[in-house]
Amino acid sequence: MADVLTLVGLKVTLLRRSMTGSRGGWSVAEAMVGTCLALSTVALSALSQASRADLADLLGVIYALWLAGWVVGPVWGGAPLVRAEHFALIPLPRRRLALGLLGTALAGLTAAVTLLAFISLVVFGARLGVLPALVAVPVVVLQLLLVVVLSRLAVTGYGHVARSRTGAGVLGVLLAGVLILSRPGWMLALSIRTSGLLSTGLTPTLATLVRALPSGWGLYAVEAAGRSDWLAAAGALASLVAAVALLTLAWSWKLGSPRVARAIIRGGRHVRISRTGPLAGPVGAVAVKELRTWWRDPLRVQAIAVALPWALGTCLLPLTFGSKALLPWAGPAMALTAAVSAVNLYGLDGTALWLTLVIPDAERNDVRGRQRAFLLLFGPVVTGAAIALTALAGAAWTWPRVLALTPALIGGGIGMLAWVSVVALVPGRDPHRRSDNPTENAGATGPGYVMFWAVLLPCLPAAGALVAGTVLHNALLRWASVPAGVATGVVLYARLGHLGYRRLMARGPEMLLKMRFGGSGESRSGDPSADRATGQPGLAAGQVAGRKAAITGIGIPLAGILLFPHGIVPAILKLAHARARVWFLPLYLPRPLQWPACFAMITLGVGVAWLVLSTVRQVRKSGA
Repeated sequence: MADVLTLVGLKVTLLRRSMTGSRGGWSVAEAMVGTCLALSTVALSALSQASRADLADLLGVIYALWLAGWVVGPVWGGAPLVRAEHFALIPLPRRRLALGLLGTALAGLTAAVTLLAFISLVVFGARLGVLPALVAVPVVVLQLLLVVVLSRLAVTGYGHVARSRTGAGVLGVLLAGVLILSRPGWMLALSIRTSGLLSTGLTPTLATLVRALPSGWGLYAVEAAGRSDWLAAAGALASLVAAVALLTLAWSWKLGSPRVARAIIRGGRHVRISRTGPLAGPVGAVAVKELRTWWRDPLRVQAIAVALPWALGTCLLPLTFGSKALLPWAGPAMALTAAVSAVNLYGLDGTALWLTLVIPDAERNDVRGRQRAFLLLFGPVVTGAAIALTALAGAAWTWPRVLALTPALIGGGIGMLAWVSVVALVPGRDPHRRSDNPTENAGATGPGYVMFWAVLLPCLPAAGALVAGTVLHNALLRWASVPAGVATGVVLYARLGHLGYRRLMARGPEMLLKMRFGGSGESRSGDPSADRATGQPGLAAGQVAGRKAAITGIGIPLAGILLFPHGIVPAILKLAHARARVWFLPLYLPRPLQWPACFAMITLGVGVAWLVLSTVRQVRKSGA
């Protein structure tokens, strides 16, 4: 017990001291969202007017989603602060270590929020009687232990799976599914609502399936207690206890397993790439190297497996309620997410940058070769998806829009990633020193969010021609957006690539130093006098970052919500004379107020985004 309390105290200390900077802001934002969801679950169990059977069905679905969130959540991020590797040299029995790590997993914001959500089971039991409510108390504890142990087993499994390219691809697709359900998943909720499932309840088969899942065993025990079936209630409780015990034993066994040698990615000898055409010459040689790297590096495979399925799945999701409205936009969306996934090209290679710097005048060939490889890798896929899905949607009015925006996004995105990956370099680990946990190998979240919005800028010339042609009812002007989009993509591809390799030539050694040591070697605060005054390097900068963390953490998602779902998207729907209001706030206002509300939301979104960018710039200048 003393070991468990010691590790819990260590976790609390680490958690308290890590709540600074952008990580602290994101933690606060996530805790707020999770608390709102948990309170909504409790309110549903207390205030719902549905029948007890229908309410139990809905709670079973919600508990299954909480369990899925714990299992899939580590793919999104949030690696444990206290891990088994930290105690590799300490002669601590693995079962005691497992109990201690389980205690640290329970000492966190996520576990507290989940416990609050599971209290809804006690509230539901109170509606059935006093004894079901008493039965629900140990069920809540066991259910929390179950999801935590499953999550820790999932983290261990993800670490082993991520060593191979196939495993990295599977994890990438899994993360793409999480992104689809967490952001545009309201479309799936809309399909559930229109199907009448919330009013009629689950079918008997689905209701049985929900209770058969481990997340539904506690619900079944409370329901059995409500109908005085004490044998069934005891059996469900015993099943929960056995599941927690067996999973903990399995986890402790995995903690004590012998170290497995790191997988070595070997190139296939049978793979031959022709060195003619776009793959000829020095630039072509770099392109060949990049193509092989995209195929062999598990981290890059995971990036592809996240970007393309995320965009494609988001545009296919409306098919769940019979709508093809987003099918034509799959190509532009895939071009956008592909550029975001590669925003940290040089960071992915680690300190291998020195190989380029020691070769005279190799910077231009390196940047151009990376651009060409990216174009060859993603260009055909994006173009094919854009043409095929637009034809499948059957909406003739979307052709000039898709044909104009896709090349602008492809060319502009490739140009921007060549420039941003040099200017906003995020130091990454060398491939042979990466962690087995995939959640620790990504560090370009901030530049990725900036890139997401910046890549939309190349669409402005084509979008201007499209808007003018739509307003003036001029088909020729609408089709003129196609050459405008192509020209914009070509110009940005060439010009930003030029700026990228010029920047690499000028600041290459500084970039390598930053890659090796995580900074430029200067005072962290950027103010030597401040460092002398505090006696600790970077203390003032850390305080600045801590004060501004909430702005960054809350402002990024808030800007996206204001700008797109409640600003740009409803404006597009109004221009298209669509009748669907879905969840877009301006469309629920009286008609004279809808356009002002759209403009107000866009203005607020741009303002919040500018505030976040200004805050990030201040923190970076201070060295935080």
